[in-house]
Amino acid sequence: MKFDCSKNCKMTKEMRSSPHCESSAEFIDGKVVFSCEKNLLNASELEQNFLKCQLWDNQILEACNTCELKCKKNNNPALKISLEESRELRALIDSLRPSMVLYGVNDKTIEKISKEYKKTKDDRVKHALEAAKLSSNSMKLIQKGKPIDIAYLTIASSRLLKKIKK
Repeated sequence: MKFDCSKNCKMTKEMRSSPHCESSAEFIDGKVVFSCEKNLLNASELEQNFLKCQLWDNQILEACNTCELKCKKNNNPALKISLEESRELRALIDSLRPSMVLYGVNDKTIEKISKEYKKTKDDRVKHALEAAKLSSNSMKLIQKGKPIDIAYLTIASSRLLKKIKK
């Protein structure tokens, strides 16, 4: 059963004025399902977070400086750094993927490592990422037939391992 929800809508002003809103809702299995919720399923994560945000809707804009959600209005510098690190990690994983298969590392393992990386706010992760970049660059040089300095590689990797263990 569909009904007009425009008078008593619980959604944010941004949501109500968006093209996703049809000012209708319906009862499905004893629950009210708004048309905008259905339509928003196809929208990007950035748009969904923005349209659902109660803080932005109530002009509590300072919350955008600490918000953890991806959104087009997010001003959190830590989130920007985290997203950049995630992009770096994804690029690194993609470049190492052919070599990882030789050592029995599959996509599930890569996803598990990636999730751990995103959860951890530890310096060891940064050092591990540096070590992965070092090994990636070394593998690329070896595959191209270029010589590598084993002494440098040994010293650099041992320093990174010490940093990771601390």
